[in-house]
Amino acid sequence: MEKIDDPKEIAKALQELLEKNYDAGEVFKNGLEDTESDLLKDFILTQANQRARFAKELERELYQIDHLPAVGGTFQGTLQRTWMDLKTIFTENKDEIILEECLEGEKESAKEYERAIENYNFSKEILRVLNGQLDEIKYTLKKVTGLKDLETY
Repeated sequence: MEKIDDPKEIAKALQELLEKNYDAGEVFKNGLEDTESDLLKDFILTQANQRARFAKELERELYQIDHLPAVGGTFQGTLQRTWMDLKTIFTENKDEIILEECLEGEKESAKEYERAIENYNFSKEILRVLNGQLDEIKYTLKKVTGLKDLETY
């Protein structure tokens, strides 16, 4: 399969990843408000900061290819945050729900990055940024999976 070379499509793919990072950052911030565990709060704050850094890196890459970055997340991201809020209202173990949502979000992020890298002919610099972010997401997935047993909290 030949990778997509069209500069407009490449910019669109970067925009989508940027918006997903905005969404993920907001999900983490919402989780921060709802969690009761200090350990989970530290983890979520680290992840929210990571996603803000990812967004800045993607914004910079979009400017480098003469495209204005998106300024916010997606409607789907808003729905995900609302769903997480509703789930935490009706459950005793809010931290477990929050951690599960973080895990699902990270899995989806990894898939989105992998699809973009596989389908688009990004420059070496953009690929370096995307692969670095993907590596961090995969590391987070391992970490979150290790935290799944919340009885240690």
